[in-house]
Amino acid sequence: MSRCVLAWLFVALLRMPLLAREPAGLTVTAVGDVRITAAQANDHGERLRKIRLRGDLVFANFEGVIGDPVPSDPWKFAVPREAAGILRQMGITAVSLANNHALDLGEDGYRETAAALRGEGFQVAGGDEPGTIAKLKAHRVRLIAFSFCSQRNNVNHPDAVPAFSKAAGEFVIVSAHMGGENHLSNWIFGGMEYFGDEPRGDVVAFSRRSIDAGADLVLGHGPHMPRGLELYKGKLIVYSLGNFAFDYPGAAWHPHAPGYSISIRLDESGNFSTGRIDSYDLRNGVPVPDKSAAAYRAIRDLTWRNLKQTALSFPGNGRVEKSHKE
Repeated sequence: MSRCVLAWLFVALLRMPLLAREPAGLTVTAVGDVRITAAQANDHGERLRKIRLRGDLVFANFEGVIGDPVPSDPWKFAVPREAAGILRQMGITAVSLANNHALDLGEDGYRETAAALRGEGFQVAGGDEPGTIAKLKAHRVRLIAFSFCSQRNNVNHPDAVPAFSKAAGEFVIVSAHMGGENHLSNWIFGGMEYFGDEPRGDVVAFSRRSIDAGADLVLGHGPHMPRGLELYKGKLIVYSLGNFAFDYPGAAWHPHAPGYSISIRLDESGNFSTGRIDSYDLRNGVPVPDKSAAAYRAIRDLTWRNLKQTALSFPGNGRVEKSHKE
């Protein structure tokens, strides 16, 4: 037998134990609201394209629609087709269209946006659909999107959340646009939340009901600020992903704001295993890596002080772990 063949066999044998030890499960990375306008793409596109989000599934809430801007109303969240390409380059693979800006250009705008995003290769979940299914590795992943303005999948009616029938090896992820908006919206006080007189869900009741119904992970967004985490029956609830690459009329008022991405490792049963939070400084809505880890520290404090969660620990370097005190 030649030396080359022997060397190849030796390397293969060395690799076999490593392959055998590769853990089963799924890594989900998530960021919050994204809205990349033409101005942001033009001024900061190069910086955005350098962001590399990694995971088996990488999620964002697509806050708006693809189309021409409405000059008379800056709160109609239209973005150019280029925005979808930038998000793909950042690593995002799945988006929710269940939010209060999905119909800013009407039903036709919504349908055209969903089709355009699917054409770019995204998994797209809407608020009145049973969910989108992605096949990743040996698993099926079902992403189901809820919001406070959806007719079918509405966070204001947690008792109406159906039991999620899961196939063998399937993970169910719930995305939920929920929670109030104000300067205190990083804090959860309990009960129904409002923006003005608009009900926006009892976020705790809805999230726990989703897990009771079979969800493996709940990803909340809507308050535009980070909130704490909860470990409930072994499953993780992210109450608010906050903003990420998010250009909106008030961005100039906030030259600095905490943003983050979170990578969540689920075991083969869908239970939370470990997590990592990468902090960003949102500079007028543009995410820049933040070495001070402001978002990580804020989420840690909100988890412990607001939600009284002793089941999660934050040992540093962005890590989130089970503390075995659930």
